[in-house]
Amino acid sequence: MDNWLYTEVIKEDDLRVPTFARQSTINWMKALRFEIVNEHGRSTKEQFESCVRHFKTAYPKKLAPLNNSYIFESLYSSLTGCLALQTSAKSASKESWMLPSAIVSWYYSVYFSVLSMFGSTGQNVDDNHASVYRAFGSNLSDQMPHPLNMKATHVNNEEYKPLLPQYASVSSFSLSKTFPETEDAAKGMLLEYLSGNAKYYTWLTKERILKKADYSDFRTKIAKEERNRQLPKTVAFMHCAFRYRGKANYRDGIYLTYGKASADETKGFLEDMKIVSRFAFIAALALAYRSPLNPEVAKFLEDIDKNLKGIECLADDECFWRVL
Repeated sequence: MDNWLYTEVIKEDDLRVPTFARQSTINWMKALRFEIVNEHGRSTKEQFESCVRHFKTAYPKKLAPLNNSYIFESLYSSLTGCLALQTSAKSASKESWMLPSAIVSWYYSVYFSVLSMFGSTGQNVDDNHASVYRAFGSNLSDQMPHPLNMKATHVNNEEYKPLLPQYASVSSFSLSKTFPETEDAAKGMLLEYLSGNAKYYTWLTKERILKKADYSDFRTKIAKEERNRQLPKTVAFMHCAFRYRGKANYRDGIYLTYGKASADETKGFLEDMKIVSRFAFIAALALAYRSPLNPEVAKFLEDIDKNLKGIECLADDECFWRVL
């Protein structure tokens, strides 16, 4: 009776693997955080300058951004998600029940950063998850700084080639192992998670087809052709982020909050999420700065300092948006 709830869950779904679910969830965020800091610097100023340099190369021609409301309201929503994670990371000890909702905050912070980036590049994308992750994979991924530019490209049938574009020779590293805080392990875990998501979206596509089709498998030529036609051409970072949120919010939430807890693990996980969401915000800010909206970026940052409720509760170093 030590784990009654888990026993009841397994009766209905014996395919769940709690150790791997928890470890892979934590390790993906550790790997993202490690690569961001290693590639772009520890401070937000360093990261901002790194992203500005990157976008000057990625977008050498003048951009034609959408309206300010679309870009800067999205950026502001991203910022509040970052701040929520920052507050959680600062105050947490063993309160593991914070983790599922923290992952949701992380996802929406990243999601709104991406909406802002669409706006800065003149792309009006429907405000729903599937439209955003598909458009990101097709129209933004290749221009993103590492590691946001990860992608798995459809090769043939159900085969995908996962890739970190700037590090094409990297090899996968198991997400179920303890993260050793090395470049090879971090990049390998990102590749491993990307590969797993390509398999997941392949499965999801097949399930969606079978619900509407007159066939029950993909052995026939017509079934294979329909599967290949509907499979995503690219599975990218936002595909991974959306599934990450879904796993924490639904199927795998129990493994984040149930069983033995470690204060260091909970706090470290929140800290990693804070750093990754903050980088997504900084990248979006840098892209707006790269566009013809350079003066508006300065006005936006000044406005936050004047009108963000509760800003007086933050120390100067917690106001990470002050990068200009």
